Amino acid sequence: MMNTRDRRIALLANKWLEQRITNEEIAEFNSWYSEGLDNPVFVGKHYAASDEELRDRIYSVIQQRIHSRNRKDYWMRAVAAVFLVLNLGVAAYVYHHHEPDAVTTAIADIRPGTDQATLILADGRRIPLSDAASGKLVEQSGVAITKTADGQLIYEITGAPDAAPTDKVIYNTIETPQGGQYQVKLPDGTHVWLNAASSLRYPTSFPKSGHREVALAYGEAYFEVSHDEDHTFVVSSGRQDIEVIGTNFNISAYPEDNLIKTTLLKGRVKVSDRLSKKTVELLPGQQSILEGDELRVKTVDEVNRQLWKDGKFTFDNESIRSIMQQVARWYQVKVVFRGPVDDIRLIGSVSRFENLSKLLEKLEQTGLVKFSWEGDQLIVMKA
Repeated sequence: MMNTRDRRIALLANKWLEQRITNEEIAEFNSWYSEGLDNPVFVGKHYAASDEELRDRIYSVIQQRIHSRNRKDYWMRAVAAVFLVLNLGVAAYVYHHHEPDAVTTAIADIRPGTDQATLILADGRRIPLSDAASGKLVEQSGVAITKTADGQLIYEITGAPDAAPTDKVIYNTIETPQGGQYQVKLPDGTHVWLNAASSLRYPTSFPKSGHREVALAYGEAYFEVSHDEDHTFVVSSGRQDIEVIGTNFNISAYPEDNLIKTTLLKGRVKVSDRLSKKTVELLPGQQSILEGDELRVKTVDEVNRQLWKDGKFTFDNESIRSIMQQVARWYQVKVVFRGPVDDIRLIGSVSRFENLSKLLEKLEQTGLVKFSWEGDQLIVMKA
């Protein structure tokens, strides 16, 4: 977990990237470059004419100091450096005895995913949303379903006379493919972001009594639940149930991961395992992990609360296998691991909206992993 000083550096670096840093903060930001500190530091672009020149300058300084370092704390320094390299793509490199290899085989410039999904109506009709024009798609049982130009599906109760009776609930399903994402605004105002290769089932209008219930069949979704003290919002995902009143949280429940991760950003949630009957309550900044018969809770670092829906891949001491599964789903590539890679773990974040070649370059800059192509297969190896 990053300490207060590291968080401050990360904050200033991100403000610099977003061009909202003050003159006083620029002076503070630049001071770390000249302090000669033992940890990696961020520096501004004015130190060099290009990112490549900047990397070369920083790397040459690090190389001069490598041999004077104590090897026993190599791993912790590497982890810290990995975070900074991935988070910005500029500045310090992992302390390593050789310069990280470039991707050795020419990589097709595969573009990231886009807003793609299929809406499945109660009568079984399927509407490919990427092909549908913006505007009202359909009206069913007094609920208008509208597609917006920015990749959202909005449900709005029209008050029509054929509105669904309170004792009958009509369900729709939205599915995203690999390389797709989409947003849904439910009739109660709850906003859901659906990640790639995911499926969400929900009612077109919630009953006037009882819970508001939806089901994440598989995949990943971020929820901003509309507050309603009289109607608890329940999300089922596999064997897990989440109960909330109004809050913001993320669920990752991909079958290939063999676990369910729930991360709370705002409010309070109760997470229950129907199989073991175990229950935990999460506070903001906590994450529950349901794996096997274990339901455990951990604290998530503030920087690592950046989410996929904000355009980031975020890794919190995550295995390279898990990272590459995310990459495979978003870029629609086949990933093959070669040799021992299970000890490679990374901390940090990279953009989801860069072409694949750029993302792999940043991962290689850690000095821990390298890639090559064999036909349409992306080969992952230890550096």
